[in-house]
Amino acid sequence: MLTKHPISKIKSYSMIASLVISILLLAGCNLPSPLPLTAIPPSPTLLATSIPPSLTPPEAQATQTTTPLPTASATPGAMNIVFATGTTAAVEQGTVQPGQVLVFTLNANQSQPMVLILDSPQNDVTLGVFEPNGNKLLDPANKWNRWQWLLPKTELYTIQVIGGATAENYTLTAKVAQLVNFASGATTITLNGKTVNGYIFSYALSCQANQTMTATFSVSSSSAYIDIFGIATGVLLSASTKANTWTGVLPATQEYVIEVIPNNGQVVNYSLTVSVH
Repeated sequence: MLTKHPISKIKSYSMIASLVISILLLAGCNLPSPLPLTAIPPSPTLLATSIPPSLTPPEAQATQTTTPLPTASATPGAMNIVFATGTTAAVEQGTVQPGQVLVFTLNANQSQPMVLILDSPQNDVTLGVFEPNGNKLLDPANKWNRWQWLLPKTELYTIQVIGGATAENYTLTAKVAQLVNFASGATTITLNGKTVNGYIFSYALSCQANQTMTATFSVSSSSAYIDIFGIATGVLLSASTKANTWTGVLPATQEYVIEVIPNNGQVVNYSLTVSVH
């Protein structure tokens, strides 16, 4: 009986081991491939969206309209009254709505007499007169359409024209007399002038009570005439008489106004002589 050499056993075991490894490798070739690694997609981002308004039920879907807010009537800006060169009067005309207030301004000097005459068809358009500080010289509540006064300061005066119950046309005549002073020791003065643009020209003289005044006008009353009044006491010589001369005793110490009035707006050169003693 032959005895196997140990080296032969080792070779047998090596062959068996190689065979097993080969079988395993062949079997591994048929295994499914592993899944590839992929990035996990991020969670979807939630976008902010506006929440739609709730729907109006059909029964409530009436047409919506916006009622406009009432707007206040625009008050016209103040209109400045400017006398033409060589005049002491100006005339403003227009239309004023019910309750509307039109505003005029007029520069005048301290101690000048101001005369305002406001005409309208119904005689219910009225006046107000104010100083710049708001002080009332003529309160609109009086509802006057004639006013005359000695001005307290040299400043810009405000004149209101206030509408009545209906829309009306109006004519505002504003007169500010030129101050006249006698020369020292004199009792007589002669004033030469012209009725520029056919406007009235006014003079104001400061006189004492019980003095006698005489006024003589050089122009025929068919062309022009005079009137005379005290700023506080009123008429001494009415324009309606169309006179060109007057003499009388003065009733009070005050400013007296003598107006040269052209007939039918004529342009007239004149000479007015006034004496007071």
